Amino acid sequence: MKTPLLLLGSLVALTVAGCGGSDSSAADPSLLVSCDFDTLAGWLPEAQSGMLSRDKAHSGRYAIKVEPGHDYSLSYKAPLGQLHETRVKKIKVTAWAFVPTADAKASLVVTVGNSDPANDKPLMWDAVEVNSTKDTGKWTEVSKEFTIPDNAMPTSPLGVYLWRTGGSQPVYLDDLRIKAVE
Repeated sequence: MKTPLLLLGSLVALTVAGCGGSDSSAADPSLLVSCDFDTLAGWLPEAQSGMLSRDKAHSGRYAIKVEPGHDYSLSYKAPLGQLHETRVKKIKVTAWAFVPTADAKASLVVTVGNSDPANDKPLMWDAVEVNSTKDTGKWTEVSKEFTIPDNAMPTSPLGVYLWRTGGSQPVYLDDLRIKAVE
């Protein structure tokens, strides 16, 4: 049981390390996270490397993907307090998605976890669908604003991942950005 938890913890840490946090936002202080997934190549355990794909990319050479057998992508996860020096009340998550066919379905999920270890129910779980039947076969920008719950603490983890919700084709995501919204 310890080995899968250690692997998962390492994977989360590497995923977070591969996406720029608030230190990379000197030019735009509202930019909390920026990730093109290219910096993750070579850092992932072999069992997880299939979720990082060179098949399609919006920029660079890599994107994350979900497909049958891999319903969840790599996840970004960081405590809210590490993202900005003040409490963030609202965020805007933007990414580019490639949905090859109308039957391929996925959602970009944003969660705020509970910082109380005795309660694993998230404070927030919300999503934006990335599939649009008119825009299949090309990269399409998706975005949505999310309100951070009032009871979220600086230690509450923000999570972002792609979730496959149907279809037989892979769905790709690239160039993820999370910004603070006033």
